[in-house]
Amino acid sequence: MMTAEALGRPVCTATIGHDDAVNVTIDGVNRTFASMPDAIGFLAGTAGDLGRPVKVTAFDPSSTTQPEASLIVSEDGSVDADSSVPMKKRPPRRSTPRPAQAGINTQREISAGNEVPVEIGSTPIGTAPTAESVLVIETAQNEPSESPAVIRVPARTVEVSPEPVSELAPKAQPTPQPAPAAIQVEPGDARIQLRPEVRAEKKAAPAREGWRGWLNATFKANLAPSAPEQDSRERRARIQRPLDAHRTMAVIQLKGGATKTTVAYHLAATYGRIRGGNILAGEFNENQGTLGERALAGSHDRTTLDLIRNLGTVTRRTSDLVRYIRPQGDDRIHVLASPPEGADRRRVDGTSVKAAHDVLLSLYNLILLDTGNSAQASTWQAAVDVADSLVFVAQNKEDDCRLLEATVEGVKAQGDADKFARSILVVTNTAQPNTERLTRLKEYGKTIGLAAVIVVPFDESLQEGRAFDYEALNPATRRAYEDATVALTNQL
Repeated sequence: MMTAEALGRPVCTATIGHDDAVNVTIDGVNRTFASMPDAIGFLAGTAGDLGRPVKVTAFDPSSTTQPEASLIVSEDGSVDADSSVPMKKRPPRRSTPRPAQAGINTQREISAGNEVPVEIGSTPIGTAPTAESVLVIETAQNEPSESPAVIRVPARTVEVSPEPVSELAPKAQPTPQPAPAAIQVEPGDARIQLRPEVRAEKKAAPAREGWRGWLNATFKANLAPSAPEQDSRERRARIQRPLDAHRTMAVIQLKGGATKTTVAYHLAATYGRIRGGNILAGEFNENQGTLGERALAGSHDRTTLDLIRNLGTVTRRTSDLVRYIRPQGDDRIHVLASPPEGADRRRVDGTSVKAAHDVLLSLYNLILLDTGNSAQASTWQAAVDVADSLVFVAQNKEDDCRLLEATVEGVKAQGDADKFARSILVVTNTAQPNTERLTRLKEYGKTIGLAAVIVVPFDESLQEGRAFDYEALNPATRRAYEDATVALTNQL
């Protein structure tokens, strides 16, 4: 059924590189992904756009048995073998048995009418046969010298003379072997994978952190990870969970200075450092933002306004965005900053934001949108509309609480209240946090049906508009952003 639905167009191929990167070609247009889950997610998105599965020819040059396979990728991300195309396999290497050398005692293993020369070890000829004999098969002399292959098979032993066998003697004919039964594969079978040998890290791997990790690295010990390290591995595994499509999250709060930019950047950086792939922190708002000022500077000063003005020249290739985005080093993300206050903003409206987002979504696996401060602005409304999930933010301050309620009402008025169940609230504590207010914020998040409320501790490195430096974050701050990223990923 699935094979019948997947037509010959578009023509899709997936080639796996030595670094496990995957190059996907759809009708001649190339896309490169850092991992196989990202490539499968992109192909599943293509199938979703078409409303039917797509055929994919997968090439794995490093495979010694199956360099090419024809697969079917469905809208939900499941991968099945295309039963209409036979799997191509490389033939096994052949080796020619070398004749037994003169002067060496030999015996023959007779089983099912076949005779195989066997080198005698310490067992004398004529001893009682055993249930299992050892066959030593030597390769031809013109092949590289290797240890003889040892195969254990049931057989019976008879004594023979050491003289060579005459070439005129009739040879026993091998018994025909039945053809192997065809393997029946059900949809979703885990055996159908482009790279079955690639596996996720086992949770039981030895410790790498703390004193346990030091002992393992220094003395080759095999100590299990501590509970905190095990928790960290589980969080990372959940953040790295494959997604079935590219996703967008909008960070919103109507109050200025409520940590929207800080939260948007550090959520993106957490994804970049742990998950990897194409990730963007973009700024689309009606006022000048600070994302471009606090992130690493680029080789240019172009902004979202320049991108919008030149959308007609941007094809769906990441290389076309080099003139607009700013790479962020070890954070492994890109930043797209808003224009300065004095720029002509007449073209930055809801329609242009959606047009730019449509292009960006085809190039980035995850997009974090930093928004403005007005629910009436078309840019704010467009950002909320295109988002799959919302990230409400607030500091542990009374005015932040009041405007958080106004933000929630703005989302409801726009008709996007159904997104609350896939959204979270990130509360950033002040130097002297109010415990009672923090409790109210948590209860409010539960009342409106948010998926999670995450509290980020006070961190001196994030104060007073300083430049972002992920390495300078306190361990508790990093943990909080990982928790927020896990909560978001669970809803995507």
